Amino acid sequence: MFFSNTLYVAAGFAAKNICSGHFISGFSGELVVNEGLLPVNDSFAYVDFNIDEQQQQVLTSALGIYNRKAIYTDGIGCTLLAVGEESLSRQISKLANVGTDANFTWFNASARENSDISSINYNQLNQSVMSAFEEPAETVNRRTKAVVVIYKGQLIAEKYAEGIDSNTSLLSWSMAKSITNMQVGLLIKDGKLDLERPAPVPQWQGASDGRSQITLDHLMRMSSGLEFNERNGIGSDTALMLSVKASAGDFAADKPVIYEPDTSWAYSSGTSNIIAGIVKRSIGGDFQQYYEFTQKRLFHPMGIVSAQLEVDANGTFIGSSYMYATARDWAKLGQLFLQDGVWNNQRLLPEGWVKYSTTPSKTDPLNHYGAHFWLNLDPTVSEDTVSSKNRSDKDKKVKQRKWSSVPQDAYYMAGFQGQFVVIIPSKDLVVVRLGYRTPGTDSGIESLLAGVIEAVSVSDTNSISQK
Repeated sequence: MFFSNTLYVAAGFAAKNICSGHFISGFSGELVVNEGLLPVNDSFAYVDFNIDEQQQQVLTSALGIYNRKAIYTDGIGCTLLAVGEESLSRQISKLANVGTDANFTWFNASARENSDISSINYNQLNQSVMSAFEEPAETVNRRTKAVVVIYKGQLIAEKYAEGIDSNTSLLSWSMAKSITNMQVGLLIKDGKLDLERPAPVPQWQGASDGRSQITLDHLMRMSSGLEFNERNGIGSDTALMLSVKASAGDFAADKPVIYEPDTSWAYSSGTSNIIAGIVKRSIGGDFQQYYEFTQKRLFHPMGIVSAQLEVDANGTFIGSSYMYATARDWAKLGQLFLQDGVWNNQRLLPEGWVKYSTTPSKTDPLNHYGAHFWLNLDPTVSEDTVSSKNRSDKDKKVKQRKWSSVPQDAYYMAGFQGQFVVIIPSKDLVVVRLGYRTPGTDSGIESLLAGVIEAVSVSDTNSISQK
């Protein structure tokens, strides 16, 4: 059974990612396999694939036995069919594109119309951006695809790998969790969800194992106490959830409680898909209404036209892992948070939502996590101490934050293989880095951030002196 599940995972993971990489990003199947799959696991070498351009689908087969199919639908990207399924009946009427921001006026113009960016050290800035695309050694594979830098609401630098440009949509991986955060914020603004009430998950109602006591806040902060094997690997819960199960959220919601809620922190993609199910049920209506909700309430008011939220075979956004958007549109989403959820003088996210999202979870002693956003705060204890409760107090020394050369107020969306949208309020910066980094390889993100900060520091100093 384990062997067959592993091959179904490999075939399914390949079908979904080749389909999205090809029909959304415009990559060849070979590029997705060589840069996105094989560096993750050798088992993908045993998976054959066929791209059907006319039907806009990808068929895969592991050892000629374990066959999977993913189908592209304009507007919601690629859907991996459940094992044994051959067709997809779900369709949408894609919304017409809104006008694009040709002049890059992404910010609250009335608040920043006098911003001075003339003192930026562009030589330093450009060198830092260029360095993000360099491979420091033969064994290092950063494979950076896109970098975008927004300073004081203005685009000051961007660069793309060969074959990619500002119109190329790229994969989020776990940055999608921060989009799930925004969907929850929209529903809280509408009064449809309450962070402090027990999470509205059907199979938890009346459960005697503690799941009925899990609140939406516990889920947002990865403090539910639910079992979930997050480790990256072909046999993990994450891989099984994304590549075999028809409903990612139901798979995670059926996991048992192993810790009392709100007493332990554990990063879990399953948790985000439980929330995605809550979001879908709270929106209500048919699949068309579900698709339109985030487009109309979040993306279109910001001039974002590239975003595609991909769904599982059950028709629910895979809120842990799968959104595609251009690097510029990812930057806009970071800018929205930098502006406290306000866009062009319109409040999209509820007041206080950014503060909530960036307040560290009390169950995470490393202070690295808020509510579906990562933080750059100094930990309260050292990382080595977290799993060892027998050390003396003098050994419980504070370890530096994740990026020691980056201000503590930085927070960010992060995804597998080095996806980042970093927001640094004290520097009025948003930095996006997207790519296919080989697991275990330094993505170069801290060096990029440090270089960008240094490049704009002259401008910051001049602004201070003028005051």
